[in-house]
Amino acid sequence: MNTFFYDPGDSEFKRHYRDEVQMVFSAMDCMLHGGDVIYASSELTSGNRLRTALIEHKLRTAAELKQKLGSEWFNKNIWDVNVKAAVDFAEAVRAIAPNKTLVITPAPFTAPGWSQPEYLAFWETLLRTRVRSVWFNRNWQYSNGCAFEFAVAQDAGLPTYDYKGEILDRETGITLLKSAIDLMESDGFDTKGLRENVARLLAPRN
Repeated sequence: MNTFFYDPGDSEFKRHYRDEVQMVFSAMDCMLHGGDVIYASSELTSGNRLRTALIEHKLRTAAELKQKLGSEWFNKNIWDVNVKAAVDFAEAVRAIAPNKTLVITPAPFTAPGWSQPEYLAFWETLLRTRVRSVWFNRNWQYSNGCAFEFAVAQDAGLPTYDYKGEILDRETGITLLKSAIDLMESDGFDTKGLRENVARLLAPRN
């Protein structure tokens, strides 16, 4: 069994969100050394897997699903499966990327206390400052987070690719998102998040 010279202990720290963001980026930059990376976008807290489960159980929201089946079921059947799929996708992208370029997936990252908008703000900053291209996993268009990342990537002028490595341009992305919206609304689901990102993609470019 490995032993450590220092015990990290249970010290408590109080810091602002922006300070935490700077701290996380400083740790990431220890590995990136100023080099650009590929970002692998994949469904996590929303998306097609969640949609399928909601239809199966005749529910409308993730909160209702957790209440009916329990958080343990939700984590095992939705969250954990999505995290594994996201990590597998990132590894697949790295396997075919030139020179084994470093690939980042947001799946394993946790920041206790952060809200969803704070997570999104963090990943947006990463995309705009340290990423050279973004790849999107299968069925990305059903995920609010992936749709947001696609809108950010397009606004930042980053090349975007689908899970097969084929170019995913703005127009194709918008078409996929609109089709996902139509399907989800026909099933009775809220599509506010997807619509917000379509609006971002349709807004006049500066």
